[in-house]
Amino acid sequence: MSADSQESWLARCTGTTPRDRRNQLRFVWAILAWAICFTGASQLIKRGVVIEGPVVWLLAALPVIASVVVLVVYSRFLSEADELQRMIQLQGLAVGFGGTYFALTGYRVLERLGAPRIDLDDVSMVMIFFYVLATFVGAWRYR
Repeated sequence: MSADSQESWLARCTGTTPRDRRNQLRFVWAILAWAICFTGASQLIKRGVVIEGPVVWLLAALPVIASVVVLVVYSRFLSEADELQRMIQLQGLAVGFGGTYFALTGYRVLERLGAPRIDLDDVSMVMIFFYVLATFVGAWRYR
């Protein structure tokens, strides 16, 4: 498949401009790097591989630094996006935040009935799920 036909396919599926697709791809790579830093640091600290000294502090700082990069990349994406893409993204953020808030407050009631206590990792996965779902639905609705 040539680059022209692939771009046309992407443009039809996502309804975005080439600039939006580039910025969206940067965001995907940044969030993937953050996820690797977060998971890697969490697991290394949890398993006791690195437990003291300046290395553990550097390891703990990596996900924080990566999250700043994610926010900068996403802010750039939003500021350079066309109006439709910005609306889709903001709706995705709203549904991601709102859906997570209501899902977790609802789950707190289940915890009181004996359900397992939820972990912060689970919270981030719920938020990502709602955000991605809402952006796909928005992109499909407005294509």
